[in-house]
Amino acid sequence: MTTHSVPLSELVEFNPTPGRNFVGPEVVSFLGMADVSERGTTASGEDREYSAVSKGYTPFRNGDILVAKITPCFQNGKIAQARINHDVGAGSTEFHVVRPRDGVDGRYVLRFLRQEWIRREGESRMTGSGGQRRVPEVYLRALKIPFPPLAEQKRIAAVLDQLDTLRAKRRDAITLLDDLTQSIFLDMFGNPATNSMGWPLGTVKEILESATYGTSEKASLSGDVPVLRMGNVTSTGEIDMTNLKYLTIEQASEKYMVRRGDVLFNRTNSAELVGKSAIYRRDESVAYAGYLVRLRVDESNNPEYLAAYLNSAYAKAWFRAKCKSIVGMANINAKEVQAMRIAMPPLDLQMKFAESVKALESVKRAHRAHLAALDELFESLQQRAYSGQLWDHEAA
Repeated sequence: MTTHSVPLSELVEFNPTPGRNFVGPEVVSFLGMADVSERGTTASGEDREYSAVSKGYTPFRNGDILVAKITPCFQNGKIAQARINHDVGAGSTEFHVVRPRDGVDGRYVLRFLRQEWIRREGESRMTGSGGQRRVPEVYLRALKIPFPPLAEQKRIAAVLDQLDTLRAKRRDAITLLDDLTQSIFLDMFGNPATNSMGWPLGTVKEILESATYGTSEKASLSGDVPVLRMGNVTSTGEIDMTNLKYLTIEQASEKYMVRRGDVLFNRTNSAELVGKSAIYRRDESVAYAGYLVRLRVDESNNPEYLAAYLNSAYAKAWFRAKCKSIVGMANINAKEVQAMRIAMPPLDLQMKFAESVKALESVKRAHRAHLAALDELFESLQQRAYSGQLWDHEAA
């Protein structure tokens, strides 16, 4: 079955205002940028008096779709349907509000907007400079979306929601394994905040061979050498090799290449994500971008220990306390990272920890393989749904 496509602006309202005569409720739900996740969900919201947020914030209703407009939040997938405790909400001025009209299913629109190609193309349409670049409303308004009957919209959204739930459960299983890594770390090395095992103390700089900023060369969708960017370093301490950009051979200086065992530190991001770190465990040659710092340990230390230390609760709290806001983005420079206090256990204990991590990584690879299969199926069904070639009931 095929269906016609229309501009998204025909199916939704963009950034609707309450109206001149609107009298708000006493209490509304407030959502900040951190309350919208990259998985397409929102928190239930913080109760605030309407009078305190009626001006200077973005108004919305329960069920509206919130699209983060500012970089890097838009690229990171902060696009979600509001599920809040009250009928009326208020939030960050960095949200576009998308409200489905009658006869349009909100989940269907949400699944459309969360497609990777929309974020990728939207990034190229952003206006502004530096950390203040934003995706314009006019780009979203012009997007062409298939418009089947409401019952078909709901069916498509339900299938995608169910499959996405399976993907989320698989990700949660991987996260639990990440938590187990931290549990083993604490058991072997103690609490970093108090150095409960009494290890000798030093600084991160003392265990490094080098700390180097990434390349400022402009990457593109095609090229010779993959380049890791801030979005490729996940908040769970992994390196995600999807959604890559590329440099040419001429751009890819050896100075900006990553090798197995290098730890990448995200020095610039939104406040809740600055400081995320991950170890590179592959043999393929890749470059890394300027928002990242490459930390390369010396021969008397193990990179798995450093990566786990940087992902500990102590380190994350330290980053939040140290980061500065520059042009709307949180920042920590390489010098500050190297000044962080770090316990220095003996190398043989670090190596024992690395062996435990290796065993856990083997289990995680199996989970990731299943997740990759689910991701492939999800992308296939999503593409078929929004290309105008809607599935028949047997295929669904």
